[in-house]
Amino acid sequence: MKNYNDPFVIHDQAKDMKDSSLPNFRYNNEAGSSIVTEKSNPLWLGKVVSITKFNFLFFALISVFLVLFLRLGHLQLVKGYEYHDKAEGNRIRIEYQPTKRGIIFDRWHTPLVENVAAFSLYLTPYQLPDDSLEFTEIKNILEDILKDEEDVNKSVNDLLTSESQLPKLVKDSLDYEVAVQLMIITSNIPSLEVLTDPYRNYLSDSINSHLLGYTSRIYENEKDKYLNDGYQLFERVGKTGLESFYEDKLRGTLGKQQVEVDNLGRKLEIIAEEPSLPGKNIVLAIDNGLQMAIAESLEKYASNKAAAVIALDPKTGKVRALVSWPSFDHNSFSQKLSSEVYNNIISDPLKPLYNRAIAGEYPSGSTIKIIVGAEALDQDLVSRWSQVMSFGGVWYDKWFFPDWKSGGHGMTNIVKALAESVNTYFYFLALEEFEDHKGLGLDKILSVFSRVGIGKILGIDLYGESSGFLPSREWKREAKDEIWYPGDTMHLVIGQGDILTTPLQVAAYTNVIASNGILYKPQLVEEIQDPLTGEITIIEPEVIDSHLFSPESLDIIREGMKAVTEWGSARSYNGHPMEVAGKTGTAQAGGDRVPHSWFTSFAPYNDPELVITVLVENGGEGSSVASPIARDVWWWYYNNRK
Repeated sequence: MKNYNDPFVIHDQAKDMKDSSLPNFRYNNEAGSSIVTEKSNPLWLGKVVSITKFNFLFFALISVFLVLFLRLGHLQLVKGYEYHDKAEGNRIRIEYQPTKRGIIFDRWHTPLVENVAAFSLYLTPYQLPDDSLEFTEIKNILEDILKDEEDVNKSVNDLLTSESQLPKLVKDSLDYEVAVQLMIITSNIPSLEVLTDPYRNYLSDSINSHLLGYTSRIYENEKDKYLNDGYQLFERVGKTGLESFYEDKLRGTLGKQQVEVDNLGRKLEIIAEEPSLPGKNIVLAIDNGLQMAIAESLEKYASNKAAAVIALDPKTGKVRALVSWPSFDHNSFSQKLSSEVYNNIISDPLKPLYNRAIAGEYPSGSTIKIIVGAEALDQDLVSRWSQVMSFGGVWYDKWFFPDWKSGGHGMTNIVKALAESVNTYFYFLALEEFEDHKGLGLDKILSVFSRVGIGKILGIDLYGESSGFLPSREWKREAKDEIWYPGDTMHLVIGQGDILTTPLQVAAYTNVIASNGILYKPQLVEEIQDPLTGEITIIEPEVIDSHLFSPESLDIIREGMKAVTEWGSARSYNGHPMEVAGKTGTAQAGGDRVPHSWFTSFAPYNDPELVITVLVENGGEGSSVASPIARDVWWWYYNNRK
């Protein structure tokens, strides 16, 4: 059985060439003598005319043969190789053999995907026969195969009238029995072929759909790009997720066969063969059990909402979990996607195709206070014991900036400010000077936010990561034609206003606190394996920046985050055996919409093993939705990974 390579070999049909005969030249002596007479001309003149006509005939013949000789030389010397290659192409065809795509494993070497053998029927239009009986036979086969299509006649007509030199897919995912029958029927029909057509099957339901992505056939608008890159049109390529990002590693190398065929395109024998080489296997840092636990918790607390969860390893920055909710069935995209399924997905108001974990942009809410606090400590603007009085908010000029608690929180130091998320404490850190308090000021705030990754691409190995947004004086002047007000800075330090962060960024700057001041590049892959040689390439952790805060400042911030879960805004964690430290966040979504719910955390407190960050779009207060989701996941982790 030949493979899908027919698109890439064009067979020129030999054309009959007929010899053109030379024109017949005749010399009419009688006509000559009637024109030139002895009486009117001397004898020598008649002889001269006879010689002239003979010379003309001679030179005409010489010219014709010279032209033929030059043309023959051009064909043999100049065009010889070209026509030789075309002639060889008429009897030798290159067929490509599919390869095994590399397998993706989680960190425990549990396979997350598999390659499934399947069969598809292809039609090569330029090989359609001229014979009407054979043509009718092919048409009948196509109509029978496509009988379940909505418009069979249109589909068949499109196939039979195509002028493409490339094979056209008739039907994929054929039943084994049907495929065998078609192999027999089409064995003497070069224009129809049943080909092995493996596809991806994803083994972990749909929770990994944004992480793994899916493979699919090459779309019409991508054809030229992939052909130029050496692909064959029968291949399935990574479209999204890891399948797309690591396409060059997972793909492998196609096998090749040089096949001798007759003038009808039927295979005679294999002349030469190169075996296919499998793609490389990828071992992720992802814990698939953790992924499933996150899915269960999201189903419990956010079944009708959009959400995202990120888990990182504080010691390496590797991504232990990445979930965007809701997910979608990537197996349906891997095979032939029905219009009904596709329309249901794209019409879903929660936009399940959108990877919120890396591309969603939201105000950070109070989660940003851990960074503001660490920088204020580093700048010696406050100490562990510095206190301010919270009366329920502060006035700046004629504007009031409230606390979330009516009546305020009383005397507050930085540990209490984090534990109870006291806005007033951070308002005093916003401006360079406010009511006799020294603060950071806008420039230092923007600087530290940028250093921990806000407003930047962190470089995760997935396409589509967003940078978030870090506003500035210049931006506001250009975009809104307004100056930057002190109130803008006061909103900024509590994660409100124009600042936007991704769940990945919030997890990354939480990881800075847990990892003693190191900002890591988030990475999904632990190692890449060559299944043929056994060679293993380890993907080492990458540090973006280090020593972002002093150990003393980080100790105080971690103490405040532990107080959050003991007696603060997430006190439901009190007594958890892992000693979880965290920070809640409630970010205004604008207008009358329900705020976004945040909770970011790490554990164990004394020696962090994991960072977990949860966002729930329009989920309300961080303590009411995001925090319980993380709490269930932390219990799963304690029971299954400790």
